[in-house]
Amino acid sequence: MKNSILKALSLGVAAGAIAFCTPQAPVQAQGMATTTDASAAPMAVSGTVLRYYVDRSGFVTAMDVQAADGIKMVRFSPSVAQTLTATYPVGSTAAVYVTPSGMGGYSLAGVGATMPAPGAMSMTMPMLVTPIDVLKAEPYTTIGAKTTRVEGDLTGYIADPESGEVLALILDNNTLIRVPRENRQVQASPAPEGITPLIKGSSVVAYGYPESPRYGSVSPFGTRLIATGIAVGGRALGPLGFGKVMTSSKGSLLGFNLQMGGNVTTTPEELSASGLGYWTYTTPSTVSTTTAPPAS
Repeated sequence: MKNSILKALSLGVAAGAIAFCTPQAPVQAQGMATTTDASAAPMAVSGTVLRYYVDRSGFVTAMDVQAADGIKMVRFSPSVAQTLTATYPVGSTAAVYVTPSGMGGYSLAGVGATMPAPGAMSMTMPMLVTPIDVLKAEPYTTIGAKTTRVEGDLTGYIADPESGEVLALILDNNTLIRVPRENRQVQASPAPEGITPLIKGSSVVAYGYPESPRYGSVSPFGTRLIATGIAVGGRALGPLGFGKVMTSSKGSLLGFNLQMGGNVTTTPEELSASGLGYWTYTTPSTVSTTTAPPAS
């Protein structure tokens, strides 16, 4: 029975939903855009980098800077994360230009002591779409990608905080598995028969294609899989998927999206960021996926 389940998963029932791009090309979700607000003049910010943050799409897209007039949360495009983390590691002094963000905090406008030109600002500023929109969009893999098998223990999930739709699973080996659209039919509560329960520590086996690398990005997830089939606890995930999950603190798996272990949110800034769907970034070598950030 188990072999038949794994064989069905490897066939890739959702392969038709995967788009292809050339290796190392930037991954763009449908409708993705960057902010280009030229009405706000960039202002210089200099100070110590306290921490970087990961958003719900699993990419580093924000940092806290201790400036002379207080701590500033600065959001930026995933494509500049490698440059920022290499140029301004935690504990170093950053010199950047920012503009006020409509979501609170600031948006990165440029790096260095020179004010950026308006055209250059759009390359660094955050995207208009949300991390949840990124996970709900059609994923990209690379041309010639081969079917991959991954397995591990379930430590968390990423869900749409509004609909309760489970968009991705997190395994204990720094793996993010994108749940096929065909297995994301949200059901009303209480959940009907036929859904797969989310039980922390359950064994997960998934088949699919590696997600195309996002240019310039940094992520705690060394493996990102576009699943074509998933089995949880030896049971193949059906069309009802995981049903509608709770997004409060009383839900299964703590009712949260995943947060990286070793990250105790003790500062007011980290607590505030967790409420916005961010959690503090730690390098994969020290990450242990055990708890989760708020889904609201």
